[in-house]
Amino acid sequence: MSVGRAAAAGGLVAALALAALVGCGATGGADTTSAAAPRTGDDADLIAIPAGRFVLGHDGATADLTDEGPAHVVVLDAFELERTLVTVAAFRAFVAATGYVTSAERAGFGKTSVVGMKDWAWKTVRGASWRAPWGEETPRVAPQRDDLPVTMVSWDDADAYCRWRGRRLPTEAEWEYAMRAGATTRFPWGDSPTRPDGRPGLNYWEGRTHEENLARDGWVYASPVETYPPNRWGLHDPAGNVWQWVSDWYARDAYAQDAAAHPEGVRNPQGPVSGVFKVARGGSWWCSARSCHAYGLVTRGKTRPDAAFSNNGFRCAR
Repeated sequence: MSVGRAAAAGGLVAALALAALVGCGATGGADTTSAAAPRTGDDADLIAIPAGRFVLGHDGATADLTDEGPAHVVVLDAFELERTLVTVAAFRAFVAATGYVTSAERAGFGKTSVVGMKDWAWKTVRGASWRAPWGEETPRVAPQRDDLPVTMVSWDDADAYCRWRGRRLPTEAEWEYAMRAGATTRFPWGDSPTRPDGRPGLNYWEGRTHEENLARDGWVYASPVETYPPNRWGLHDPAGNVWQWVSDWYARDAYAQDAAAHPEGVRNPQGPVSGVFKVARGGSWWCSARSCHAYGLVTRGKTRPDAAFSNNGFRCAR
């Protein structure tokens, strides 16, 4: 895994100035005013996302942030997206039904981080898996609960789960469009991690360094999937908590390529046809003000599709 700007999905996200997220040039945002609609019956976990167009990326890119620009128009057909992140309980049902063995279980280890470690530091933990993200220390560090988002899952694992459900991972453009729900700010509710009503808006690392977490949001590590209010379209955890895998391969110039090829607006972009890394979006509980500003709606994370970390999760689309 590369270091610095590169490796967000594994917890290694380069620091990103707030001005670059929300104050430089055009920032991403939907211009549709249509409302999303919930489904019923077996599809009750899906939200119908309306077709629309929005601006993806921003024009304030610096030498370290060129993969987030330029701002360009994206046009999307309607699709559906799961209301919450996939939970431990849901993933357990998948494993029970299929006998699936995850990337971390096959490798025999996963990557974790805990309070007290240095910024940007992750450690390899033998036996860590979706069942116990911190290995044998899980009961003490952060007891596993059925309503937590499943973590220590690779892109390969997420893709397998979604296929089992007759679904797929969302594209990067679909993910951002849905999580914005019409917003043009850093978060769906504004530019601060705190919502206008004074409540915490998301789960992120509230400490100047990783030597402490003030946990004013109530959680040191991952939080249950319906802890925070949903966005305007009914989607929980639009930012923070865990990084969310999307379907796209990563390319530093993906936005530039689309903007150049489709100046009038690119329709339903799928990302590069191949690559080394997969994209993840949204940031996680690990992101602090000092070592990671990526909890929000702009930053692009990336890591290898077989990598598993205690702050990676996902939701499916259809």
